[in-house]
Amino acid sequence: MAPLPSVTTASLVIGFISFGLTLAIWAHAFWDAFQTIGAAQRQVRDTFSPLRQGLYEEREYLKRKRRRENSNSKASSLYVEGGPTRIMNDAVKDLIKEFKDYEAPFLITRHEGREKELEWSFDATQRYYRCGLWDRVRWLRSKGRVMDIAVRLQYLQTRRIAVEVTEQHFMVADMMGLVRDTGDRLTAIERRLQMSRIG
Repeated sequence: MAPLPSVTTASLVIGFISFGLTLAIWAHAFWDAFQTIGAAQRQVRDTFSPLRQGLYEEREYLKRKRRRENSNSKASSLYVEGGPTRIMNDAVKDLIKEFKDYEAPFLITRHEGREKELEWSFDATQRYYRCGLWDRVRWLRSKGRVMDIAVRLQYLQTRRIAVEVTEQHFMVADMMGLVRDTGDRLTAIERRLQMSRIG
């Protein structure tokens, strides 16, 4: 039997290496899925509870901020009516709606009362989740999307902080301008007083 050409040998080696890497990737994916299903009971509680708390706190903070902006603005401006706070508030509402859709199948008892009661009651932070086999599989399928909600909430919080820092920067710049203007006026008054004494 004739020896295999070097090109054929190289392609066989590359084929075996590719097959081995594919098997390793599949094994890793199955192992991750197995670990997620095994830890689902803890992960569901530890993911949903803080995320719900963070969403409601952010919405409440943005509501209060909008009330302050509306009460401080004498004339209704486009910036206040459709500015960043309103946009972020609408985005948080959308995140809460999406969050509830993912959380609802896991809840043992759903909240039947008003939304306000759910937000700040003890029940809001101490929810109980079912975690049977099918619920664990559901968690495996929805975990990535729930984590995506958490990432988007962090992005909104970062954006809100950036907007507030920018507003504070402009406020400090305005105050410094007023202080300089006041200093210039006081200097002018002092000169006039000195001139009147001399004259």
